[in-house]
Amino acid sequence: KWFEFGKDENGDDLPSTIITKEYSKEWTPDGEPYYPVNDEKNNELYNEYKDLADKETKVIFGGRLGEYKYYDMDQVVLSALLKYTEIN
Repeated sequence: KWFEFGKDENGDDLPSTIITKEYSKEWTPDGEPYYPVNDEKNNELYNEYKDLADKETKVIFGGRLGEYKYYDMDQVVLSALLKYTEIN
């Protein structure tokens, strides 16, 4: 999730820098999934969406959501570069 930290409650610029840290944790059924949940139900649903996406000629789907894969940053950059070379 993205949060704007640049202004205070009055809309004035904050005169400081805010540093945040993110830690991964085990997913629980009542939690919000941040990564693809690769079970049969979700993979079947992804395949239905992929079939629809494959019919689109002016849209490129990519990244964790577009490809329904867990990616580290280096992997998602590589995937984007490969898609770029595919279309050029």
